Amino acid sequence: MGDATRLVTALNGSPLAGSSIDVLLDALAAGVREAGGAFESVRCQDLTIKPCQACGPDPTGPHEMCIYHDDMDRVFSLLERAHAVVVASPVYFDAVSGPLKQVMDRCNCVTPLSLAPDGGWTFRPRWARTRRGVFVTACSSRHRYDLAERSVRGYLKWIGAKWEETIVWQHDDNARGSVAGAADLLARARAVGRRLIESAPLVPEAAA
Repeated sequence: MGDATRLVTALNGSPLAGSSIDVLLDALAAGVREAGGAFESVRCQDLTIKPCQACGPDPTGPHEMCIYHDDMDRVFSLLERAHAVVVASPVYFDAVSGPLKQVMDRCNCVTPLSLAPDGGWTFRPRWARTRRGVFVTACSSRHRYDLAERSVRGYLKWIGAKWEETIVWQHDDNARGSVAGAADLLARARAVGRRLIESAPLVPEAAA
């Protein structure tokens, strides 16, 4: 990947290979590549990472992201270099999956609590809010996904991205990867991938 190639970083919270989340991300990735971009997907289930330890305000100085060095080092690098960010997960108890939530929690240090010049405390974003963000999810047609979406939207803001839309597969079946039969939704995911690459970076003030 060249320095000028736009990168879409995806955090995949599905623990199952071949899931509807995987199928949707494959369609989105195809659109990214059609538009000349690069796509990197991280399966959170496969990461070896320590849960966030709530270690306090800005504990690591200006150059370190976190006091722990594990598989999150690669995740931080991919997120920082991303032109756009996709967060993908099935809905578990009105929330995202546990492996994804652990990654989200570890990103608390992207916008750490810091001592302000006046002696008070303020949140200091390390990354400008210039990236676009998308949530990809799947759940039963009898359940809601808006609570998981709310968490993801807050997370995207925290890491310097702006949520723009949610792609959701709500279904009655219990078959793995059943979204493969939803041609219209897959076409939409592919189009979103193209748009993420073709769209200019956001102006930080407009992304607030």
